[in-house]
Amino acid sequence: MLADQFGFRPTGSTTSALVHFMHHATLILENNSYVRCLLIDFSKAFDIVKHTIILSKLSVLDLPSSVLNRIIAFLTDRAQVCKTTDGRFSAMHPITRSIQGSGIGPTLWIVMTSNLCCISDTNLLFKYADDTNLLVPEITNVDLADAFSNIRQWPDSNGMVINLHETKEIILHRLHPRRWSLPKSLEGIEQVQSAKLLEVIFQSTFSFIDHVDYVLKICSQRVYLLKQLRDQGLPLQKLHTVFQAIVLSRLMYALPA
Repeated sequence: MLADQFGFRPTGSTTSALVHFMHHATLILENNSYVRCLLIDFSKAFDIVKHTIILSKLSVLDLPSSVLNRIIAFLTDRAQVCKTTDGRFSAMHPITRSIQGSGIGPTLWIVMTSNLCCISDTNLLFKYADDTNLLVPEITNVDLADAFSNIRQWPDSNGMVINLHETKEIILHRLHPRRWSLPKSLEGIEQVQSAKLLEVIFQSTFSFIDHVDYVLKICSQRVYLLKQLRDQGLPLQKLHTVFQAIVLSRLMYALPA
């Protein structure tokens, strides 16, 4: 599915992913007391993609044979060696994994994760590159434990690994949570009160105080850098360019969300 992937696409961006997340999370809260958000972390995602698996997925797509053959040629019969400082070479090792750093890598990643999806239409899965996030409402036909159990089958059959230590859950809820009981965390997954999603800090109550403080701290440091550049004689016009690049861009980032 391409509709749930916001990275590596002409119409995708972190801002559009965050708008999508905010829209659906707040929409869910209109009829639910809370929504559980699982931020899933894949270990070294681009580095460990198996070429045999990605080629098998490409082979079932409606691709011109010339394109498919070129990709096959790019991913097969490759090897690497290491050279030491004294000029010695290691044995040659075949390259059977990784799409990191290649021009076609982002498109291959979209194909790789195209069959990673929910088993319930009441839950929502959305991705930005290798960031994968799952939203599960309070009222659902597949709870978070079962939904995550299904998702964990995908890396097992696709040669990927979920980093449980870096995977976090945040429960976004209405005010006055004492009127209901929040669900317990999944085994092995840390439940947090705030979490960073695509460089925006979300708090469980949808307050953005932590995020604003975080952005102001960064901008304060960068304004100090501008003062240092001014003291070193950087012209005003170039200072303005640097300000737009490192301060204004940070203040404007994801503002529509």
